[in-house]
Formats: sequence, structure tokens, C-alpha cells
Amino acid sequence: MTDAPLDDDPDEDRSPGTWIVVFVLLLAAVGVGVFLILPSGDDSGGTSAAATTSITDETASPTASASPQPSPEPLSEPAPNLDETTNAAETTEPALPTVPPSEHPPCTAYLDTGPASASEVEAALENAAGTQFWTNSSVELPDDLVKAVSWMESGWQSDIVACDGGTGLMQIQPETEEFINTRFELDLDRTGVEENAMLGSAQLQWLAKYFAVNYFGGADPGSYSLEDDCGRDDTVPDHLERCLLNAVISAYQAGFGTVEAALDAGGHPDYPNPQYIETVRALLDLRPWA
Repeated sequence: MTDAPLDDDPDEDRSPGTWIVVFVLLLAAVGVGVFLILPSGDDSGGTSAAATTSITDETASPTASASPQPSPEPLSEPAPNLDETTNAAETTEPALPTVPPSEHPPCTAYLDTGPASASEVEAALENAAGTQFWTNSSVELPDDLVKAVSWMESGWQSDIVACDGGTGLMQIQPETEEFINTRFELDLDRTGVEENAMLGSAQLQWLAKYFAVNYFGGADPGSYSLEDDCGRDDTVPDHLERCLLNAVISAYQAGFGTVEAALDAGGHPDYPNPQYIETVRALLDLRPWA
């Protein structure tokens, strides 16, 4: 029996396309193996491209912030304090106008002697009101008028020295001290409690005679009263009337020359300090020292 012929060697009959297919399959197998063996750069610890890019960006820009982290939960704020809330509300209101701060420190000063007691002050003022300084005339000077002027001038502070130089209970100026001492041949010191009251009383009595003789028909020599002689005209407030008491009160603060000019104008005078007159007269009625 004739043997069947053996198949031809397969390697000999394979076409070039077969080899190409085999080569492609081998490359694919190698690629799969590499993918499985090499690290993938995931969360297992490899450095991913995104991470590399982030590091590069941070290196290039020092001010760039790190990857955003979750924001912490906001802390709970304490309940607002009512006082703080009120203060905050108050600060939103428009500020009240204030006097610009002075370039100099406060100029009010005090004598080294210290303040006298209220009883010492009252006794000094009463004694001064009862002392007559004119030798050929007399002035009826009520105690309460001296007390009211002193209260208005200093608040009965015997040791205070004001910015303008006014000193003590009656706020005696150096010029007034010199004038009174010269006119009545005295030697009073405005820094003493009793002497200061005497200087103020003498000044009131000098003004009383001066205006009484020159503007209100008083005799010279004569007697003059500073009891309330105003209130004659119901259409004019008492403190604005033309009368001896108002003239003396006004001149004690504003100076007799200024009041002279107002009286010379005629009619009801335009006093330079009507508020001062009104306040002194009110103190006469209220007597806050009593």
C-alpha cells in the first residue's frame, strides 16, 4: 500500500502576513506585561503627573498656596455682650462737636493755701459786706449780693486762680487790687480769704457810688443803696432795666467803662453781659449757699 504523502512543513508554507500577525501579538503581550509590572502612579504611592505638575507650579511660584484643604468648621461665636453691643451702636452715631484741644495745658491753678471751709467763706463775705470803705459816703451793700457775686465768680473757691489772673472768692485781678488799695489807701492781698472778700466788697461799693452820682442822680457825698431798685417797667425783664443794681453787677465783670458806654446810649442799656446780670440776680433769689 502506498503510504499517504506527509503534510508539508507548515513553516515553509506561511505567508508574510502570518508573520506580521504573530509580531503584533507578541508586541501586545509585551505591552500587557509591562503595564502589569510597572507602578501605575495611583494612590499606592507613585507620583502622578498631576502631583508632578503641582510641585512644579509651587516651585515656580513661591506665593502659590498648597492644594486646598478642607476648611475647618467655624467656631461658634460667644453671645454678644449687651454693653459691647450698646457701645458699638453708640460709636456709629455722629460725634458731637467738641472744642479743639488747646495747645497749652489747662491754665487754672490753685493757691498753696488750700480751700477755706464754707463757714469761713461765709463769715469773710458777711464781714466784708458790712465794712464801709467810703469815709464821706455810705453804701447799703446786702450780704447776699456779695455772696451771689462770689458764688458766680468762683463758686466760693477761695484758692482758685483763673486763666485770666482772677484770684480767690471774688476773682480779684491784679489791676483791681492795685486800684482799690490806692483809692482807699489800703494794703490788701488778694490771695488771703478775708482780704480777697474785702477787695471785692470795696470794688462793689466804689461802683455803687460812681454810677449813683454820675447816672442816677445821687448826691456826693451821700448814701447809696444796692437793694433791688429795678422792676419799674413791666415790659422789660428786670435784669435788662436801667437801674443802679444792674449797672453795678454788670460793671463788676465787664468793667465800668463798658457799662458807661451802654448807659450813655440812653434808654434801656444794652448791657455787655446780660446773662451774667440775670444769673447773679437769680442767685440772690435762690441762695444756693443757704
